Amino acid sequence: MNGNRFSEKEEPLTSMPKGKTGSYACVILVNGRGYMGDKKGLVKIAGRPMIEYVLDSVPDEVTDLFVSVENETQATVYEPICEKYFASLMRMEKTQYSNEYEKVKEVLKNVPSSNVLILPCDMPCITLEFTYFLLEASKKFTAVLPRMLDNNVDFSLASYQTDPLIEAFKKYPEMHMPELIKKLRNVLYISTNALRLFDNKLGILYRVSSAADIPKVESILRNRL
Repeated sequence: MNGNRFSEKEEPLTSMPKGKTGSYACVILVNGRGYMGDKKGLVKIAGRPMIEYVLDSVPDEVTDLFVSVENETQATVYEPICEKYFASLMRMEKTQYSNEYEKVKEVLKNVPSSNVLILPCDMPCITLEFTYFLLEASKKFTAVLPRMLDNNVDFSLASYQTDPLIEAFKKYPEMHMPELIKKLRNVLYISTNALRLFDNKLGILYRVSSAADIPKVESILRNRL
């Protein structure tokens, strides 16, 4: 796990005066694209809605828990689960985002806490040990970005310090997240080899994108019992 410093030829971005609370938030991202659309997080895995496995992985240290929704349909179908987990609905400004990192950008602008853990609703094999590490690492690093199996970064599975990101959004308002992250210092990228410390078979990175993925996910969860 190596920290990478960027922006060597530019002035580093520094934190804004603290306008956020010194608490920790977690936002579960829901979107209406792909398999099952608005109800993706409700896909049953071993008899339970998929999003519940993600919610179960949220560390106790989190004080502000949100499920992000893009429209009224999503708000309606996820509200009962939010009530069950004492989570709040976070209504996004747009009804649909062209990509997940633009939604992440919106979340970081609006979350009330100084550190935020962001998780996708379709990764039910994620573990508490892993999410706890992500949140703890955000106390030291501006952004904590695990690499996926294809070696790319997924900004919807990460943790962030919100103030440096908000400052960057103001300084580079038109810049997309992949380029903007390179303007920050003290970013931690976690290699897939390092992720094997949490799950040797990397089941924590497994996403449900079709009905065919469900048996595989159920097998992963069953083998952990």
